[in-house]
Amino acid sequence: MKLKNILIATILSGSLITLTSCHKFLDQDPISTVTDATSWKSDNDANSQVAGCYSLIRSALNAACSFYSYGDLPTDYWGTINDYDYNQLYQMNWAISVSSANTYDPKLKLRIWTPFYSSIQQSNRCIYFLNQMSDDAFDGDNATEKMARKNKYIAEAKFCRAFNYFYMARIWGDVPLDTTYEADISNISSDPRVAQADVLASAISDLDYARQWLDYKDASSTDRVVRADKGAVFALLAHIYAWQGDYANCKLACDSVIQNGGYALIGGNNLDQIYKGQSNEGIFEIAQNTSAEAMNATSYSSSIAYYTLATPYIETQATPNWQINTSTLFKLFADTLDARFTNEFTYVNSGSTKYYFSKKYSNVSTVSANGVNYYLLENNIVVFRLADIYLLRAEAYAAGTTPNFSMALADVNAIRSRADIEPLQASAVTTQNALLDSVTAERGRELFLEGSRFYDLVRNERITGESKFPYISKADFKAGKYYWPIDPSLMTLNPALQQTAFWKQLLTY
Repeated sequence: MKLKNILIATILSGSLITLTSCHKFLDQDPISTVTDATSWKSDNDANSQVAGCYSLIRSALNAACSFYSYGDLPTDYWGTINDYDYNQLYQMNWAISVSSANTYDPKLKLRIWTPFYSSIQQSNRCIYFLNQMSDDAFDGDNATEKMARKNKYIAEAKFCRAFNYFYMARIWGDVPLDTTYEADISNISSDPRVAQADVLASAISDLDYARQWLDYKDASSTDRVVRADKGAVFALLAHIYAWQGDYANCKLACDSVIQNGGYALIGGNNLDQIYKGQSNEGIFEIAQNTSAEAMNATSYSSSIAYYTLATPYIETQATPNWQINTSTLFKLFADTLDARFTNEFTYVNSGSTKYYFSKKYSNVSTVSANGVNYYLLENNIVVFRLADIYLLRAEAYAAGTTPNFSMALADVNAIRSRADIEPLQASAVTTQNALLDSVTAERGRELFLEGSRFYDLVRNERITGESKFPYISKADFKAGKYYWPIDPSLMTLNPALQQTAFWKQLLTY
């Protein structure tokens, strides 16, 4: 299948991102398609191209704060959203018409999957040209090492492609599936949306290849967790299987991460180290924790700090833009001695109101120039970490045909112990639904504002039938409201596309 979307062509030819940092693999410029035929000569060339896969994922996850806008915003975490566009997104008014000229508008950005396909096309390019290269072009002391080096790069490209397809499948459901390199992407072809099951099967196939050629983490590597290793592969597999409802395979993938990955839970008093990046708990992250990589913390429609922090972390913000629903907060943190509450939340007073906010993304540095203060957000995007995998395994134990209460509670209580709160007792969870709700609540506490809550609630409702969304009724959930619409501009460019089923009558050309 050939995906020849003009928007993709534009991004690939004109705006591949250069990231300069201490991470060597991001120091490279992805090479443009114009020089593909002559530029795949050395290990450095390969490294540069693989860097492009990661940097384009970073672009996709930062566009319109998408990692958090998709994963956290349309949930029960929030009370008031002091921004018209994001308030509409929070309330799941996703079908509001937006001019295609308004490229700044998050309501438009979040309905367009082009940034993800840019990364996919980069993966396809890498896989194609890496396979054309001789093993002798790669670093290594012997033929075996050179072949392994080459296949490691291919494995990383396939991981990135699998990650993008999984991410899009959770957002849009069925999406076009493109796994081939295209030398000429200047034309538009008609590529229909492919069944989500087939898209995820393709992702699993990519990951089955990747796990053969990637090792578990190298603790000494400066690129640890910000590029894929075997732990990241199994973490992604675990999430794919959970999304599919295949909890037997989800549990096995979680076991691989927990037992073999060499990760460790950070102490409850040092949780801030997780979000700065590359902690012992991190499994896969998007690198942006240095001044060279960091974004403007007050940037509209891209910085999570701008929306969730307030003074003193960002002096210009008297109160947070996205204001936490205190009812939800104190339902989750009924025990206010929980280390996650005491270390990760604070508040500001405005009049008689306390505005609570998360401090997870408060690694903000101030740079002064010409008498003006600029704020740099130096937190990695933590995609997968060990506590997430413990709790995903707890969900797998809870969701089985015969739920394993004791093992699910053991994993939940491993996380509660780190937070220095009482273990969850078996007497409190006597039914499968109660156990699943307890796991989902623990994920809500542990992974607050980590791009997870929306998907957790979807999985929970699929099994329990109980809705916990503020703006999705049970009937709308069954009709698929939780899958996003695509923007009509995509259908104009690609006539074979059909609108997401729930939104078909609500968002048209």
